[in-house]
Amino acid sequence: MAEDQPIRPRVVLASIPFFAEVLDGEEIDILGGRVAPLSFPAGELLIREDESGDSLFVIVSGEVDVSVAGGDSGAARWLARLGPDDIVGEMSLMTGARRSATVTAATPVIAFEVTKAAIEPILNAAPALVERFAAVLERRQAELDRLYGQGKWSLFGLTRRDLVMAMQAFFSGTI
Repeated sequence: MAEDQPIRPRVVLASIPFFAEVLDGEEIDILGGRVAPLSFPAGELLIREDESGDSLFVIVSGEVDVSVAGGDSGAARWLARLGPDDIVGEMSLMTGARRSATVTAATPVIAFEVTKAAIEPILNAAPALVERFAAVLERRQAELDRLYGQGKWSLFGLTRRDLVMAMQAFFSGTI
């Protein structure tokens, strides 16, 4: 992406499987109109483990480090370095779950934050999308478990139906 060209949220979101596999072009256009780029200098936290949250970040440029608390030792355990077109925080966005990892800008980062408020009208207009997002979350969880091992990343034994119910409760305001 050329440095002098504006970052177009719709183009970025349409390139992210998490959204592209679920939303149609019009829905991506609507969502793209509700996000703006945020800048994070190197060393700044995007997400802190165990905090509440209701958004995800799409990395547009730069790199982030993902880590989790190290258990008894207290030292953080590094898991991954992510970059453009990666997302972090999807479970918090879709279910309101507490953050499962800390995400820190390893370099200067530009990211789009997709909030509950941005996606909620789309889900309210098309409730069947909840089931489709649950399927994507389930597949993504299997991939994270394969890459990083089961445990910290697990959905706590949630089935797809459990995910759907958690998402419906979160977006209806009952949790």
